[in-house]
Amino acid sequence: MKIIQSFWTGNQNDFTNTHGWCNYKYNWISWILSSHQLVTFHDEVELYTDAFGYEILINKLQLPYTKVHVVLDELNHFHKDLWAVAKIKTFQLQTEPFLHVDGDVFVWESLTEKFKNSNLVVQNLEVTSTYYPEKWGLIRPKLVYVPDTLKNFKCTTTDLVTNMGIIGGNNLDFFTDYTQKSLEFVEKNRPAWSKIKDYNFNVFFEQIIFYRLAKQKNEEISFMFEDTPNSGGYKGFADFGNVPQKKYLHLLGGYKQEIINCIQMEIYTMRYYPESYSRLMSMINENTSIATDVDFLTSEKVSELISDFEKELKTNDFSTSDFLIKRDLYNEGSQNRFRDCVERKEPFKLVMIPSFEVKTEMKNNQPFFHILIKERNEESRRYNLDQIDRVMIQELSKPVEYNEFILKIKTYLSPSDSNEESLNTLLTLINNRLVNYLTLRITSIYQL
Repeated sequence: MKIIQSFWTGNQNDFTNTHGWCNYKYNWISWILSSHQLVTFHDEVELYTDAFGYEILINKLQLPYTKVHVVLDELNHFHKDLWAVAKIKTFQLQTEPFLHVDGDVFVWESLTEKFKNSNLVVQNLEVTSTYYPEKWGLIRPKLVYVPDTLKNFKCTTTDLVTNMGIIGGNNLDFFTDYTQKSLEFVEKNRPAWSKIKDYNFNVFFEQIIFYRLAKQKNEEISFMFEDTPNSGGYKGFADFGNVPQKKYLHLLGGYKQEIINCIQMEIYTMRYYPESYSRLMSMINENTSIATDVDFLTSEKVSELISDFEKELKTNDFSTSDFLIKRDLYNEGSQNRFRDCVERKEPFKLVMIPSFEVKTEMKNNQPFFHILIKERNEESRRYNLDQIDRVMIQELSKPVEYNEFILKIKTYLSPSDSNEESLNTLLTLINNRLVNYLTLRITSIYQL
């Protein structure tokens, strides 16, 4: 069973196309990370793309696919918003068992080992919730053709559909039937393309048809996850702070628009795939008016920068040279290091990093506090402070050993709240805040 990915530009040869991300650079970073992680855990990883995709992903970024098929330009007569057509066409081209992995999916384990004997495979089932019925209500009246699979489809808020972050299996006969029906659904509704372009027709000819056809044929489906969330309920699927213990991330939907998720993805990619990341930064410098602050990085240079920052942490004396790059590289994985130290009761110090400013503004004669966090190649980000944050940041103003910090925070409890239950609740709250500060990169840790 081989791993495949597909990338189609929709005949939009624009390097700065966001493809659903909050910034175009994160689209390319996603492809860097996704491909490298797949190649790390699988022998065969093939890309199906068009000429522009080949130019960027292969010629320029030099991503490590074992084989590349430049075949998707033949889809350029489709409307650019029908992005799932490229996936369906790629499925149709397969002649051996496969797993297709989206470019916003990242793995830390072998998928083929898990599903090598599976009939059909998808990421999970999800409940349609309100999104699908709302979109179907807009799309259905404009369609000129509806396949038999959807003739009686009403689309309620309690229907089931497959999430296809990954999809594949051994049943190629099913995929022959499925892809034929899916592409026919799209082609026969050509007169409606311009009328439904903003309603996300993709989820219906890709996901809905797949699930309903599989149920109709009584096909066995294996799932990456047995949970069945609603269409907006994918909590933890962007949690870079828990990898590699967490083996699978999928920055689907709104996760692409949350800058903290994108920054974490960028930092992980810069830390572990610095050469590919540097190639992208060079392309951005060459092709846009946006200058980046990254010289060509290597694994050796990354290790050197991390080592330098650890020394600066221990002296609490930070150099301005490459400060933000060093901060980001050092703090990658710090959430896990924090949890491990707490669990094992190993001593460590907390150090507040000088990469933010505290700001105050008045509203209705009341002061409100926030911080502005400096970011590399991005505007400073705002983080609002509540009273607990303000106390914690005050107590972290000087480097402090973790246990001493916890003891100090406990003194803020009133005597009536000093029972064991309240203390445990406080400890959980404080630890969660500290993990958040590590994610924000306003705090770092080092072991004693």
